[in-house]
Amino acid sequence: MIDKKSRYAKVPVFELEGPDGQERHLLELRETPSPGGFFYATPVEGERLDHLAHRYYRDPLKFWRICDASEHLDPFDVVVPGVPVLIPPND
Repeated sequence: MIDKKSRYAKVPVFELEGPDGQERHLLELRETPSPGGFFYATPVEGERLDHLAHRYYRDPLKFWRICDASEHLDPFDVVVPGVPVLIPPND
């Protein structure tokens, strides 16, 4: 079961039969939305994505919104002290 706050909550699920005959539930690929409006925040030493998400969204579990707006694939590469981070809107 996917949490209703998850970025995958609205992604369609389809069923597929595996090689062992068992039914599998798979998620379709999720499109990364382009942020409509946004601003930049400059993190300081020791800040992480969950810290920024808590500050701007009041929910540290929404760190993935910041990840999706970033060009980096690794979440640990998103926050570099002194380098501005794109903060998308909280839709």
